[in-house]
Amino acid sequence: MLIYVILLTLPIVADILLLYQIVQEIKLKRSVRGDFRGKASVIVPVRGLDINADNNVKSLLSQDYEDYEVIYVVDDLRDPIVDVLKEHNVKIVVSEETCSRCSGKIRAQLTGLKYAKGDIIVFADSDTYYPKNWLRELISPLSNYVATTVFSWPKPYRLTIKNLIRAGFWTFGFESQAIGGTFLWGGSMAFRQDFFTRDVIEELKTQWCDDCTLSRLAKERGKIGFVFNAMPLNVFDEKDLLRWTKRQILTVRIYSNKGYKGFLLVAFFFSLFILSFFLTHNVFFLTPMLIWIIKNLIRGSFTIGITSSIIPSIMSVPAIFFTLAIAILAYKEKYIFWRGKVYKL
Repeated sequence: MLIYVILLTLPIVADILLLYQIVQEIKLKRSVRGDFRGKASVIVPVRGLDINADNNVKSLLSQDYEDYEVIYVVDDLRDPIVDVLKEHNVKIVVSEETCSRCSGKIRAQLTGLKYAKGDIIVFADSDTYYPKNWLRELISPLSNYVATTVFSWPKPYRLTIKNLIRAGFWTFGFESQAIGGTFLWGGSMAFRQDFFTRDVIEELKTQWCDDCTLSRLAKERGKIGFVFNAMPLNVFDEKDLLRWTKRQILTVRIYSNKGYKGFLLVAFFFSLFILSFFLTHNVFFLTPMLIWIIKNLIRGSFTIGITSSIIPSIMSVPAIFFTLAIAILAYKEKYIFWRGKVYKL
């Protein structure tokens, strides 16, 4: 009986903590503000033809910011994405040998920096749809932060099992930010141009993970602002869910171990709640999962509304158990496969 009473207190504590997180995120949405302005250079490394390629270009060219340029960096002018880019008459540059030990993405970013004319540097991804206010909202807080970022909301291209699981998994990116936002997401990060000193560039030349490295360097220099108001959409049609999930988990484990341990803690208690529900048939043990879903619905409503938030929010619960299983399978792995290359962690 005593054990049962103790077990019943755990979902109460979880409910309170989740409600607190919701309140803090709403406060965060209202607090990250600023008035920074200037010419912005949006740099987009791209390889291959993403499923959302045309809308990606259109969205970046349709920003309501008054002074900016968009630079797409390709590996080869024979890449099929080049034909799409030429249709929209955007600036295209070919990735140069800016470094020998860095990843292809960082090489492309450093190439883009070389040709950027703005005094604000913004990195974007080629598989993402950006709302009209994205650039303006992302840049303005730079008056108070050394860098700004926002995570994207998942938008599966088709309703397949792989896409549904990835959609649920993708929402964990918000959890990794913790309250206040401390981790840059590579598909949406902005800096004042003077951030890229010689030391920063030399450090990037030795790394494979762009946002991991820039997060560390930014936090050494000041605060990172998490801009909920600028949330874009990550559009995907996942083909290799297992490999993709392993890469994401290993990256978080290596570069954001605190967030990784936090996820394991959540997964442990959610597993305990599920087991307790099956043993007792007391639906009260499921309330943390309900609030978890509501938390994600509120996040999604910041940008795309409740309706489009429903599927990723519901899938965020089963994705916890899927991710836990993959985390166990990938625990001893020391290599990741990314953009056609293998990297040792």
